[in-house]
Amino acid sequence: MRVVIASSSVPHVNGGGNLIVQWTAQALREAGHEVEEFYLPFPVDTRAVLPAMVGLRSTPFAGSGDRLIAIRWPAHLIRHENKATWFIHHYRQLFDLWDTPYRGVRNDVEAASYREAVRRIDNIGLQESRAVFTNSAIVRDRVKTYNGLDAEPLLPPLGGDTSRFTTESYGDFVFYPSRVTPIKRQLLAVEAMQYTTTPVRLVIGGSADTAEYGRRLHDLVREHGLEAKVDLRLGWMEEDEKARLLSQCLAVSYLPLDEDSYGYPSLEASHSRKAVVTTTDAGGALEFVTHGVQGLVSAPDARALAAAFDRLYEDRALAERMGEASFARRAELNIGWEHVLDRLLGDS
Repeated sequence: MRVVIASSSVPHVNGGGNLIVQWTAQALREAGHEVEEFYLPFPVDTRAVLPAMVGLRSTPFAGSGDRLIAIRWPAHLIRHENKATWFIHHYRQLFDLWDTPYRGVRNDVEAASYREAVRRIDNIGLQESRAVFTNSAIVRDRVKTYNGLDAEPLLPPLGGDTSRFTTESYGDFVFYPSRVTPIKRQLLAVEAMQYTTTPVRLVIGGSADTAEYGRRLHDLVREHGLEAKVDLRLGWMEEDEKARLLSQCLAVSYLPLDEDSYGYPSLEASHSRKAVVTTTDAGGALEFVTHGVQGLVSAPDARALAAAFDRLYEDRALAERMGEASFARRAELNIGWEHVLDRLLGDS
């Protein structure tokens, strides 16, 4: 089958939204399909969003390929006679982050009208899709809430050669591998290290979205004298290095605010047989982690998080049991490329 994958792209931001496209394309090619990937540049300025959405409606994909798979908002607006949408989030500033400090617009009548216009345009693209999938149950529920439509959760697996993930030991550090950005709340993890009572350490690895946020992390470490307890490895981390740290860590920490999926750090922890420490307001991560089973779910509070880190340090057998349950969780949730491709191409 000739498949077109279309996604939006923000310059100089390479996160999970790009990986899901690359890995889906790879899985399709390995299954024998002919695949073209298109990354459509999209503005970060809220004021430029509506004109760009209108422009996407004019992008000439009709008649191209046997199936168009739209991934990452607002690629679902592209016209195609046989379109499937894998909806991984809304324009978050206008929807699920509307009542949070991360909202990108004023909360006034004009902004509410703008939000309604975006919602209506979203509906056009979603309603004309042959099938609508989401990357989690939480996004399925948001699609129902904001768009009045039913969608099917389709949980994305990791791509590439997952044999790179191994389990060497359950060491003395908690590893937080992720894009380093305020909404991932690496600051909360650093704050927690003030209150740990064991020798547990924290390693944070990933590229910072902004130099300012990276400086805030370094300043917090210095302010509280945490240099011996917190290792900040900010910048691009090679996959081999990440896999090594995952293999040796005590557990993985992932602390986003109301994230739209379980997050690739949760899957990386699973492949490495490591428990996940997350928070009660993490969003999609709670679909993967049950407290006391695949990891620990803490209140989004530095002291509570510190207690979770200490608990795993003091009970390595518990950390190992949770890591095994984390490994088994993928099969329980049917997270695999065979299932994903079957659904994305179904009835096409």
